[in-house]
Amino acid sequence: MTFLATQVDSQEKVFWYVALGLGFVVILVVIALLTLLSRLVDDIDVNVANLWTVTERVAQNTTGMYQFAGTASILRALREELIRHDKLWASR
Repeated sequence: MTFLATQVDSQEKVFWYVALGLGFVVILVVIALLTLLSRLVDDIDVNVANLWTVTERVAQNTTGMYQFAGTASILRALREELIRHDKLWASR
């Protein structure tokens, strides 16, 4: 053990401490980035779930839209009938 301790001079110790410090900083940065990524993914997941709920509600609200296709022609016929009735009552 003393052989290894005598072989490492002070400059090499400084290099080792710098390398360990840089490694520690890199690990902290990776942890921070992974935490941010995890929060971002959770946020996206929540927003996608909300969007899915909204689209389901829109789909439920628009299931009967096909029934409005004939409404315009029925309203035109009703208007014409009302005009006829109005003319009939006006002529009396």
